[in-house]
Amino acid sequence: MAIEFSNRHNFQDDDEANIDGISASGILRSLGDDDDDDDDGSSDTSSILTELGADEFPGHFREQGGRLFHSHGTLPYPLPVDGEEQARLNTQHRILRDLLGSHFVGPVAEVLTYQPGRQRRVLDLCTGTGRWLMDMASQFRHVRFSGIDIVPIATRRPLPNAHFEILDVTQPLRWADGVMDFVHARNVSLAACFYLGYRYFSSFHVQVPNYPEMLREGARVLRRGGIFFTGEVARKVVFAPGYPSNPAVDAPGATRFFKVVNDLLEHVGLNEITDHIPHWLREIGMFRDGRIQEHLIPIGEWHPSSRQKTLGRANLDAMTMFAESLKPFLRQQGLTEREIAELIEGYIRDMRQVSGLVSVYQTVWTIKA
Repeated sequence: MAIEFSNRHNFQDDDEANIDGISASGILRSLGDDDDDDDDGSSDTSSILTELGADEFPGHFREQGGRLFHSHGTLPYPLPVDGEEQARLNTQHRILRDLLGSHFVGPVAEVLTYQPGRQRRVLDLCTGTGRWLMDMASQFRHVRFSGIDIVPIATRRPLPNAHFEILDVTQPLRWADGVMDFVHARNVSLAACFYLGYRYFSSFHVQVPNYPEMLREGARVLRRGGIFFTGEVARKVVFAPGYPSNPAVDAPGATRFFKVVNDLLEHVGLNEITDHIPHWLREIGMFRDGRIQEHLIPIGEWHPSSRQKTLGRANLDAMTMFAESLKPFLRQQGLTEREIAELIEGYIRDMRQVSGLVSVYQTVWTIKA
C-alpha cells in the first residue's frame, strides 16, 4: 500500500473561522422493529428514535462523582458522556471542521457521487453526539448514514438519511462485507484501543490492542474503491515551527499533565497509539494509496492570524474541558484532590501563557484495494 506522508501543515490565513454555539444533545435509544431494507442486502434498525424512559436509563448510564458515564460492560472508556462532555465533543467537531475547511479529507465527494440504482452508504464509528454524521447527511442527501456508539447520546431529530444505533465498536460489525462506500473513525482511540490480552511471538509476549481489529472490520465492510478515514488528536502538546522546540523545558505543566494522564491511561490499557495507525493500516494489507497528514491547531490566542486565533481560543476551551472531564478518572486512579488541582493548574497555565503551543491532529485516508 502506497501512502503519501505530508509534513505538518503550515498555518493558513484565509477566511475567518466560524465557531458556532454549542448545544448538548438529547439522550436517545433505538427501536428495533422498523427495518428499512436496502438493495445491498443489509438494513438499519434505528430509523425510529425516542427518548429513554426512566426505567431504561440505568441500562446505559451510571453516575460517578457528579458526572454521568456509560455502563456498558467492562469497557475502560475514561470520559463522562453527560452534557458537559457532549459540549466538548461538539466544540472539537467545529474546531476540526474549521481547521480542515471541510468535514472530510481525500476523494470522499467522488466516492459518494450519486449513481442511479445504487444506494451510497457511510458508517461513522463511535459517532458520539452524531454532529459529524448529521452535517454530512445534510451535505449528501442521497447517501445513507449509519452512526454507532455504546451510548445513545446522538440527536433525537435525525435527518431522513441519518440513522443511529447502539453497538460496541470493539465487536464485529453487523454489516455484510463490502456494503459501505466510506467508513469514518474520528477520535475513537479511547474507545477502541484497550488491550484484550497477549499474543505470543518467539520468546516474548506482545499486548494486542483492539484498534487493529476495528481497522480490519472497517476494511471488511468497505466496498472495493471505498475510503477508510481515521483522525486522532494526539494526547500531547508540541511547539509550532519557529518556537521553542522542547515542551518539557518551556511548557513543563502541559508536558507533565500529558505524561501523568498517558501513564495512567496506559495502566488501564488505553495507550497513545496515533503514531501506530499508518503501520497498522499497511499491515492489514487491504488498502492501496492514501495520505497521512498532520494538522497543527494553535492553543490559545498567540497566533497573529485572526482565523488561527479563533481556532486557538476554541481549542483552549476544549482542552480545558478535557481536563475537567478527566477528573473522575484521575481520582479513580488514586490521585488526591490536591494532586489533581496542581496537575491541571500547571496544564492550563502553560496553555494560556506559553506562545507557540499546538495540538496535532493526524488524519489518514486510504482506499480499499
